[in-house]
Amino acid sequence: METIITLYQAFINMDVATLSNPNVLWTLYGMLFVIILLENGVLPAAFLPGDSLLFLTGVLISLDVFHFGLINVILIAAAALGTWLGYIQGLWLGNTKIVKGWMEHLPEKYHRKSEVLFHKYGLQALFIGRFIAFVRTLLPMMAGLSNLHSRKFHIYNWISATLWIFLIVTLGYLFGLSPIFKTYEKQIMSLLMLIPVLLLLLGLIFSIWLALKRWLNKKKQVNVAEIENKKEEN
Repeated sequence: METIITLYQAFINMDVATLSNPNVLWTLYGMLFVIILLENGVLPAAFLPGDSLLFLTGVLISLDVFHFGLINVILIAAAALGTWLGYIQGLWLGNTKIVKGWMEHLPEKYHRKSEVLFHKYGLQALFIGRFIAFVRTLLPMMAGLSNLHSRKFHIYNWISATLWIFLIVTLGYLFGLSPIFKTYEKQIMSLLMLIPVLLLLLGLIFSIWLALKRWLNKKKQVNVAEIENKKEEN
């Protein structure tokens, strides 16, 4: 807990020296690894701010907080392992109530988008889906449900994970080196740190709203069924 508080204060004060401290730095590496892994592999975590965190990570590389090569390797591994986890869920747990419940909580438009991509491009959809929030979490599970060849899946998985991580992190890194960022560094960093928090809060609110909406619909269906049963009895 103390390390988390230290991290928060360091970000607020733009204390690069503290962020670069090995004890704090490895906590950051671990947190980013877990967030990216969960966002790619577990449907209830699909609302986590993956893209914005990757961009922020790139900016932090330009400030000498992270090592470019090491953070890319860690995050690529997190994304690929997360996607593999989603694939395993679809392969082994696809017909269970818990996974079906998770899928019901995702917005319908992402279901449709994932199905269109998957049926049109097959495993190649992983390359496109990586750059679409929610879709990149749902596609691996659909691949598992379809019992697609695991070796081919792993190849597409690791290549698409590498492209996604490397591209967005590099964009953040180049932005961190730009004259605009150097001029307004403090203001831009405050905004970049605020965006993931806002996206996280919006995702949580949206997930709660969807769950409440589905609960109300089910309750309404039960009430309608009870009324119809009573009419039949009378």
